[in-house]
Amino acid sequence: DLAAMHVYPILIVVTLCSAVFGAPYSYKSGPFTVLYDPVNLPTLQVVQAGRLVPVVWRTSNSSKALVSAFAVEEDVEQNGGSFVFSSKTLEQCTDMKITENGTRPAQSYPEIYFIGELCGSTQFQLLFQAVSVPDKVETVTHLTFNLTLANASKYNQLHFTYGCEEDEQFYGFGAQYSKFNVKGQRLPLFLSEQGVGRGLQPLTWLLDLFSPGAGGTWYTTYTRVPHYITSYQRSLLLESLEYAVFDMTASDSVTIELNSNVMTGRIIPGSSPLELITSYTAYIGRMPPLPEWVSKGAVLGLQGGTDAVLQTINQVEQVWGNLSDVTAVWLQDWTGQRNFSGTKDLPRTGLWWNWEVDSTHYPNWTDLIANLLGKGIKTLTYINCMLSDISQRGTPYHHNYFKEGAEKGYLVKNADGSIWTGYSNSTMVDLSNTEAYNWMVDIIVQNMLATGVCGWMCDFGESVPLTASLTSKEDAHKFHSRYPSVWAQLNADAIGNATRILRSRVDTSSSQVSMCDPDDVVYFMRSGNVHSPDATRLFWLGDQMVTWDAYDGLATVIIGMLSEGISGYSLTHSDIGGYTAIHKYIVIKYVRTKELFLRWCELAAFTMMYRSHLGTLPDEDWQFNSDKETMLHFFNMTVVFQSWGFYRSALMEEAHKLGWPVARHMMLVFPNNSKAELERSPVRGQEQKQPDVSPLPS
Repeated sequence: DLAAMHVYPILIVVTLCSAVFGAPYSYKSGPFTVLYDPVNLPTLQVVQAGRLVPVVWRTSNSSKALVSAFAVEEDVEQNGGSFVFSSKTLEQCTDMKITENGTRPAQSYPEIYFIGELCGSTQFQLLFQAVSVPDKVETVTHLTFNLTLANASKYNQLHFTYGCEEDEQFYGFGAQYSKFNVKGQRLPLFLSEQGVGRGLQPLTWLLDLFSPGAGGTWYTTYTRVPHYITSYQRSLLLESLEYAVFDMTASDSVTIELNSNVMTGRIIPGSSPLELITSYTAYIGRMPPLPEWVSKGAVLGLQGGTDAVLQTINQVEQVWGNLSDVTAVWLQDWTGQRNFSGTKDLPRTGLWWNWEVDSTHYPNWTDLIANLLGKGIKTLTYINCMLSDISQRGTPYHHNYFKEGAEKGYLVKNADGSIWTGYSNSTMVDLSNTEAYNWMVDIIVQNMLATGVCGWMCDFGESVPLTASLTSKEDAHKFHSRYPSVWAQLNADAIGNATRILRSRVDTSSSQVSMCDPDDVVYFMRSGNVHSPDATRLFWLGDQMVTWDAYDGLATVIIGMLSEGISGYSLTHSDIGGYTAIHKYIVIKYVRTKELFLRWCELAAFTMMYRSHLGTLPDEDWQFNSDKETMLHFFNMTVVFQSWGFYRSALMEEAHKLGWPVARHMMLVFPNNSKAELERSPVRGQEQKQPDVSPLPS
């Protein structure tokens, strides 16, 4: 009972000392003590003195094996960025016995080892070792674990089962859109598109019928982050990159299933939820504060070419009365508009993925940027890690980066050496290739930063085929999981090296274009992994539908924002009004309504960027300028967004220093409150002790 332990701290000391001196084996590594009792349950406990709950990890109180091995036949079907996994167990071994245990000297802290057998023949080794993690505030210490099958050629899946409390709640795991507490769930963790519908029927069923996996599930996510904290102030990070499942369906245990013979991770200690996040982000990295201009107004998502953009700007000035509340325009179609259709593509207004300006669509591009800047409005654009063959566009171009990349060997290849074109007939840049990486850096610098662009949506990163042949020869499954942080770092490198790269270009010496200050450039991503926050300025929650529900609509923004904040994604936002609209099937029609747009504005005012999106069907979706009432409401909520800029700045500094999310679930601040009390008010941005701001839906 947490309350009882809080009131009677002496009881904790007595219990802890009894455990330490009563266990047959006790090993220390740094501040951690590993207790081993081969007779009584739990067999293993990791204890750290001074905590309210001293046991930071333990094996199950049941007879479930700590380690087991499986031979699994796995099938993966990929459609674009969607993946469908199916498997068949051919053989399993759950008969485990520890045969040797002890400690041995190692660098910094001793290594604690447990060696054993599975089914009398397969050997395993489980190692624990404390490691120091330098931090801005103070050095923290984690306990790493490494589980290895030594002679298990016939086994390809590890199961690691350990204990939990029946009422223990589990939070985090990156952007989980439909469930905040995932206790009681079987949670696969794999980087992919989140899907369209994600259980909303009959839409999900229909999409999966035409393109398996396209509909998604409640757990499909753009962010693969196998990290959690619990209501008992425990935390664990799985560092292995292969396909993993966290099975939390049992009331008293958790099983990590990993498609590998080696499992690595770390146990992260802390005395409170926020302290756990600080300790975790000391290792994975933290997000720096956004530049001031982001908090100064709305970012208008516009498209249609130069004349259309200027016409909308004039409309805003006439209706709202000024442009001082517009901080930027986001022109995603700067590379030209591309209309998608077909059996595996939802009809939508898309883009040509060739990363240079379409000079027919946006003539005098740099003049437009300068014109807008003269009005106090920055220009943002769009890029992703895909390339499409621009020769089909029908308008002039300077570069066909698809063909250039193919000729230079810069594109992701299938196992047979052919170029992978599995996403809307487009391909993906092989960022394991250093030359391809630098090529993309140069494209961003030359075609975006050098023209005065101050930021962009940095899209995709989830589609590396698991059978790809990569230049680096790296295992494709592991690189699939690593790709988002590599893609994020590439964008950071482009910004950091832009001045140097441009100075080396003799043909830009006479340019009159004023490049945006590198500190003011903001790129925002949806895909991510454990280390993405360290290389990303801002996240957005991806492609929600234009609906209200907790499958794939407005409600998922709140849940996703709160869950990924626990895993280090401190700064995030969403497309105002949602993104995915559908008007294809006789019985299926989802288009953005006025009411939905108005309410989404109210939510967005309490996030990190207030940015509109035209959606997939701009002519049918309700927009910020569809009528006067909507525009006035949109800019009234812009004023709300601006009004807490001073507080947002303080919270961003806190996020940078401590890793705390700006938008916090109540359990982060009041961890001992009951589940019912917490669920009454799930959103809060506040100091640790004193509530300051708590947005509540009316």
